[in-house]
Amino acid sequence: MRWFSFGKEGARLPWGEWGRATRDPEDMLASIALGEAAYRRCARAAGLRPEEGAEGALTAFAHILHHMLDELDEDRVLELRYHLQEGWMRTEPWLWERPEEVLWPMGGDLRAELLALRHGLERAVGPELLRLAWSGMAASGRRMPLGPAPLGTAVPLTLLDRMLVEGIPPFLDEEERRGMAFLRSGLRLSDRASTEELAAALSAQALVLHRGGVHLDGRLGGGGWYTGKEVLEWRRKGLRSCCLLIPFRAMFLASVTGASGPLRVTFPD
Repeated sequence: MRWFSFGKEGARLPWGEWGRATRDPEDMLASIALGEAAYRRCARAAGLRPEEGAEGALTAFAHILHHMLDELDEDRVLELRYHLQEGWMRTEPWLWERPEEVLWPMGGDLRAELLALRHGLERAVGPELLRLAWSGMAASGRRMPLGPAPLGTAVPLTLLDRMLVEGIPPFLDEEERRGMAFLRSGLRLSDRASTEELAAALSAQALVLHRGGVHLDGRLGGGGWYTGKEVLEWRRKGLRSCCLLIPFRAMFLASVTGASGPLRVTFPD
């Protein structure tokens, strides 16, 4: 997949949708089109078919970013630009990496699938949910620190659940709220174990593999043995969530670029 290049024009995607989205950051349709283009490419890279419910989520993302730009004052924009251009190296080193670093088709080997799931949760799902929550809070006129992303999904999922329960941001229409609910439903990887519990076990390498199954020593009610089929379903849902959230990253970067100018990204020496 062709992804960001870093030349004289700053960080940019080599797609027509990127140019249209950055020319007018207030154009929600252009932002949605960029998200859809990224989503199709991500799904193709992951070996998955696009899902119908994704459209509502991408529309919600664009609406959130539209209002976020209106609420950011000059100091917050400068802070955000510093983070995206330089600070990212310390706080989220995966920010500018290619989607293929976390998106690859399922193969069936449980060890590989568990490692891939952990990689996707830590480098795409958790960080982008946190970015989405930050954007939603900002769009609602609320302040949330632009601090280092906590490893894992517990805090980001808690923030997403809070947004859904409290109706944050309040301007989303019914279709967009269904899109956000679609995003959340895809993040329920298991019927027994919470995603937070699974993510923590994966990060701690606390799973036991034996005779084609996986044992989780769950402390929150999700403990027990899981079949290989269940593990593959975790991975499939995690992969789908990555395919939906990586486009949000592209939409976010386009919004900031369009509103404040090209991003001159610094990489480690």
